[in-house]
Amino acid sequence: MVESQKPDISVVLKDGKLLLVKCPSEEVIYEFTIDDLADIIESRYATPWNRSKDTLEKLVIIINDLVDLYSNVSDNPPAKEDLMEAVKLRTTQVGKKT
Repeated sequence: MVESQKPDISVVLKDGKLLLVKCPSEEVIYEFTIDDLADIIESRYATPWNRSKDTLEKLVIIINDLVDLYSNVSDNPPAKEDLMEAVKLRTTQVGKKT
C-alpha cells in the first residue's frame, strides 16, 4: 500500500488575509479574506458575522503590530513579554511608551 504524502503547507497572515502557501515553492494555494473567515466562524460556531469580523479585524491589527515591532528591533530581539507589552500599550518601539 502506498501512502500519499501530505503537501508541506504554511499558513501566512498578510495584508489582512490568511494564505495557505505551498512550501518550498511559496505558491499561494488559497487566499481567505476576513469576510471569508467570518463566514466560516458564523456557520461553524453560530457566532454573528459582525462579531466574528470585528474580532478578526482586531486580530489582524495585533499581528501586524507584532510583526512591525519585531521588524524594527536591533540585532538583539526583545523577550516575548516585552513585545506583548509594547503591543498592549500601543507603543511604536519595544520598551518605549508613547
